[in-house]
Formats: sequence, C-alpha cells, structure tokens
Amino acid sequence: MSQTISYASPRSVDRIEDCYFYHKMDIPGAGVVDAHWDLRSSIDDYLGRFDFRGKRALDVGTAGGYLTFAMEQKGGDVVSFDMIDGTQWDVVPSVKMQDELEEYRKKTYLVDQRLKNAYWFAHSRMKSKARAYYGDIYDLPGGLGAFDVAVFGMILSHLRDPFQALYSVSRLVSDTIIITNQMTESDDAMGFFIPAIDAREQKAWWSLSSGCISRMLGILGFEVKSRGVSMPMCTANSRVGPEKCVTLVAKRVAGSTCLTGSAKPPRVTAAA
Repeated sequence: MSQTISYASPRSVDRIEDCYFYHKMDIPGAGVVDAHWDLRSSIDDYLGRFDFRGKRALDVGTAGGYLTFAMEQKGGDVVSFDMIDGTQWDVVPSVKMQDELEEYRKKTYLVDQRLKNAYWFAHSRMKSKARAYYGDIYDLPGGLGAFDVAVFGMILSHLRDPFQALYSVSRLVSDTIIITNQMTESDDAMGFFIPAIDAREQKAWWSLSSGCISRMLGILGFEVKSRGVSMPMCTANSRVGPEKCVTLVAKRVAGSTCLTGSAKPPRVTAAA
C-alpha cells in the first residue's frame, strides 16, 4: 500500500540575494540570473527531444528548478524532487578531511537552503504549477504515484549508490527514463571511482559509461532506445566553455510493471 505523502509548502522569497541558482534562466521581473551552467541553447537535446505534452514528469534533483520549468513549458505536469536538506548530500568521507566534514556539512546545508529559495523565487515569478517533494532519493514513496517520465539531469555522478537511486525512481515510472550526464561513450559496462586520497573532491563519486548505465536500466526493466549529445555551457570560473553531455532515453520493456512498495534493498535471511 502506498503511503500518504506531503508536498513541500511554497516559500515566500522576495530577495534574489537569498538565492543560489545552479542554472542560468530568464525570470520574469528579475532578468537572467547568473549560475554555473547555461542549458538554454541546448535544452531540447539535453531533455532527449522528448514530447512532454500531457505527461506527468518527475524532475530528479531539481536544485533551482530550471529543468522543471523547461518541462512545464513543454507541456508537462511536473513534480520536482530534491533532498530534504543539504545534510543528505553523499559527502565523500575522506580520512584526510575528517576534521573538516562537520563544517562542510553545515555549508552544504546553507547552500541547499539558498537553492530551495531560488526554486521558489523562480516558481512564483514563472507562475509555475509544479509541486515539490523533498525526501530520500534512495527510497521514494509510492504515494508520489506513477510518472510517465523521470529525468536525471547530471545527478548520477554525485550519488554514492547510483543504482539504488535508479531503482528507487524506476519503480514509479510507467514509460520513460531520461538520463543526461557526462559519461564515457562505450558499450562496455564500466565505472570509475572518482575520489582519491590526495584529492579534495567531496561531492563526485562515479564516472559511468553509457554501457554501464544502460545495463543498470536493463536490470530495472528499461531499454535504451536513443542516445543524444548536448553541449551545455559551463560558466564556472575554473572551466568556462561548452562541455559534452550524453542523453540516454530508455523505455519500459513490455511486460514489466511499476512497483510502489519500499525501495530499500531486500535482505535474504539464511535458513537456520
């Protein structure tokens, strides 16, 4: 039985200074806001040229909401998902940074609050009808209901357990999963572990090949039907320029069904 869920209450955010935008967007009354990524010229390819008209869509990891609002403008009925707060980030617990982890978690909490402010600031001014749900990406509740399509925009690399996240979301998707990420284009199912003992990377975990992601999706009852490429503009000071992203559009295999129970991995108890 699916549990009852509560969508997030809208925030009243009047000051743009209280916001942190991850994607550039043109907000009525505020103009173009600055951010680390500009997807505006590549958004059709980034979303796999999917027809969102009349579709119920899940934006996985909405941040400031750019993909949510883009899908809405394309005719989708969108639910925006994100973590409850920044303390849920899968921070890399490097032994060389143990003394800094608690302070780092406090910073991620504050950044996430400003991201949520950005979402609601834009939501109000764009007259969005999207609803937001904050929870655990590794165990989305069945109460969210079924979705025609779910979109993962540059999310998997930042998750300690990308397969579990895919499993959690896939249970609720009746038709299509779209994954856009920086990935190695190879049919081999390869994954590279990003953190290193001498590096200070705290938020990136995996570089996955398209073959690896495709195999994960296959396990979950989805078959990749198309691959595309987009070149969104990175505007971060350290790496300004277009960067290649690959988009996989996967369809649910006939005969497989949505599940609405818990996504927590099953445990097998040995017989006595």
